[in-house]
Amino acid sequence: MTAKTTRSDVLVLAFMVYALGIWLHIPYGGGHIYSDIVTVFQGQLLQPNFSPANIPYVNTFVEYPILVSMFIYSMGLIGSILPVPTVNGYYLASAAFLAIPSLLLVDETMKVGRLVGASERRVLQYVVLTPTFLFLLLVNWYMIGVYFTMLGLRMFLEGRHTFSGVLYGLSAASNTVTAAPAIGLLFSLRSVKEALIFAGSAGLTFLAINAPFVIINPKLWISYWQFQSSWYIEGSWMLAFLSLWSPLRHIIFPALAVTLLGAILVLSRTKRARDPLTLAWLSTFALLFSSYVFTPQMNLILLPFFALVPIAKRYWEFLAFDILTAAIIVVGFSQPLQVVGITYSIDQFSYFSPVQWLAIIRSVWLGKFLLWDGLRKAIRGRIVRDGTLSAGIMKLDNWLRAWLFKHA
Repeated sequence: MTAKTTRSDVLVLAFMVYALGIWLHIPYGGGHIYSDIVTVFQGQLLQPNFSPANIPYVNTFVEYPILVSMFIYSMGLIGSILPVPTVNGYYLASAAFLAIPSLLLVDETMKVGRLVGASERRVLQYVVLTPTFLFLLLVNWYMIGVYFTMLGLRMFLEGRHTFSGVLYGLSAASNTVTAAPAIGLLFSLRSVKEALIFAGSAGLTFLAINAPFVIINPKLWISYWQFQSSWYIEGSWMLAFLSLWSPLRHIIFPALAVTLLGAILVLSRTKRARDPLTLAWLSTFALLFSSYVFTPQMNLILLPFFALVPIAKRYWEFLAFDILTAAIIVVGFSQPLQVVGITYSIDQFSYFSPVQWLAIIRSVWLGKFLLWDGLRKAIRGRIVRDGTLSAGIMKLDNWLRAWLFKHA
């Protein structure tokens, strides 16, 4: 790597890493790394043979939002006419088309970086040359929603709030959680008119995409939301205290989310925390930390923020966090040693499973980034700049820092 990392350097390396990722996830071959891209298609659209008549949200259930479901269906159409087994053709078509938002996401992150003072080298380090980009990008379709999110962030920072809102509506219609940064951007707006324009354009876009399918088959559309709400606790710190199906997950999630987002809203009214980018990453981390579902592939949502904001004080901490995240999929759900003839079995759902505890540690680590490196820093900044917090809060913050230093 040269002293000056250029845009073309980053994009070329991103393409190379992506190409290696394609091999890793080849169905029943390659590096034997697990992928929802294959599993969901086989389980929900290849039954046992793909049929163009089975359209998501019209007469077939698919567990993803409309835009991603239609993407899966479209890739199935292409795969069914290629001169290879349907699942292989579908996978190759998916990998080829997903390269577009993946490379555009890298490029958009660099464009936002120019607006906020983050170098191309940071994008290379925190987005491209990461275990997540290599091992997890083709585990799922999150890159579609993340690309819309990052483009929407750039439009927002350039003052194009209506277009930004449209892009966040597209993001929500692709992978609902990828639109989380819109909450922080909404908090950063200072007038009711601006907020209505941004939120309204996002909401209307989401409704315009969903409305036809609500009319065609409302039960099937509702079944998507029922499926998501009934999901078990996955990848969350809650697993340290609750069983997989504990009903408390439906209480803790909204209560904690409202509390954390409320604190971010309060901070957004101060001089210290009015930066849209800061509020966007804080709200995203808060929502993912609150949720009872925090899968490893959701790290794709976080990577651009690590590149654009010094969330992790040291690169090694970010890299350790990212390696641990990828290990959950690579070690717990895949068979990477099968390329040399070795297979193994790991209990993924037991309380004592190493996979579960890797997930718990990762979720707690996310909370550390949010609470210690994010909210605490923002609160302390308000103390320094505004002097509006009480001396008691100042003492509490100093005591907490001293305690953590003593027990580290």
